[in-house]
Amino acid sequence: MTLTRRGFLAVTAALGATALGVGACTSPTTANPGKLTLWYSSNGLSEKVLGEAVARFPERHLVPSKVSGELKQRLLAALSGEAYLPDITMIGDDISTYFAAADRFVDLNTVGAQQDQGRYLDWKWQAGRTPGGVQLGFPIDIGPAALYYRHDLFREAGLPSEPDEVAAAVSTWDDYFEFGKRAQEKLPGRYMITDTKTVFTYSLAQESKKYLDKQNRYLSDQSQVRRAWDRAVQAFRMGLTAGYAGNASSSGDSIDRNAAWSTGKELSFVSASWITGSLKQAAPNTSGNWHLCRPPGGPGNQGGSFLAITKYCPDPQGAYEVVKWILGPENQPRTYLELGLFPSSPAVYDDPQLLQPEEFFGGQSTMSVFGAVAKEVPAVYFSPFDITISDTYTDELTNVESAGKDPDRAWDDANRLVERLLRRQGVLA
Repeated sequence: MTLTRRGFLAVTAALGATALGVGACTSPTTANPGKLTLWYSSNGLSEKVLGEAVARFPERHLVPSKVSGELKQRLLAALSGEAYLPDITMIGDDISTYFAAADRFVDLNTVGAQQDQGRYLDWKWQAGRTPGGVQLGFPIDIGPAALYYRHDLFREAGLPSEPDEVAAAVSTWDDYFEFGKRAQEKLPGRYMITDTKTVFTYSLAQESKKYLDKQNRYLSDQSQVRRAWDRAVQAFRMGLTAGYAGNASSSGDSIDRNAAWSTGKELSFVSASWITGSLKQAAPNTSGNWHLCRPPGGPGNQGGSFLAITKYCPDPQGAYEVVKWILGPENQPRTYLELGLFPSSPAVYDDPQLLQPEEFFGGQSTMSVFGAVAKEVPAVYFSPFDITISDTYTDELTNVESAGKDPDRAWDDANRLVERLLRRQGVLA
């Protein structure tokens, strides 16, 4: 069985009753009748590009509205009450949680999206499409992964230190673990891997399947999940992980980890492109010492967002033209330079202004690394339950790493919790 529209609306109804009140249904359907309202989160879209869009489409009366707080909760509440809704809205990488309510959104194929699909990464475009073929999301950005490492410390330890050399030395996770042992022998008291959660998350991101198929049926073969779990446990048992998952923020950093970046305690880590800003801000004293290369195990992606048009928009074709322009390949370089949102259009990866050497990364062009990875990310179906399932496994891995829980017991407990979730949702009998 799939996540039903009834189940989706049960969640939105609870939020809507709280946020909108009993009389919400008598209020205006759209947030600004007669105007085109676009909801986005902080740093979710370029302010400069949005400002130009307002001037470029005067007949659309575009009203960009930065949502303070949690955009998803506000959107769910508005959907529930069918009041004060945006015409266009930003949706995160959990877009599949909206698939059960696809009838609340415009199928972008009906307004010309199929003609534009070829300009964007196919795997990202597919991520915004429901199993029934409704194109719900238009790609904003992605989060291709790379291995970040301290070039200066690798060189000091007599280890391979140039990007091509390191990539060759850590082409698989096993290679990376063995490389980590050598590095820690030469540089004791330091760590090669942030935490077990990182290994699990990015290992699974390299697979062509996750937990469920496109019909939201639980895959009988969960070998890819077990493989990611075993790798995470192996890294922990080898003493390669720093254990920062327990106190990390939603952006993946923490006070301890920021200090580790500055002092060189964390020699390397696998993460997505969006963490470059945090690294530069937290460890400015290390400028020039960090390099990037292809991640161990192959290409993967973590994160990225979309724009969608709600069914309440009175002019979906006009709204689509605005979306298409804002997220066009001609504007994505500007958004990347302004906010660090990695482009979803591969045509942008050859843009000379994005291939410039970066001082913080020792004169390396990070676009060359991330762009090559982005083109090779495997297409995979994300179910509405994936985030909760992944959190269940990584929470148990944190219990192993931080609380000394037996890995086999943690694995069994994680599986029980996942199966309980899926039974509640009707996926498992």
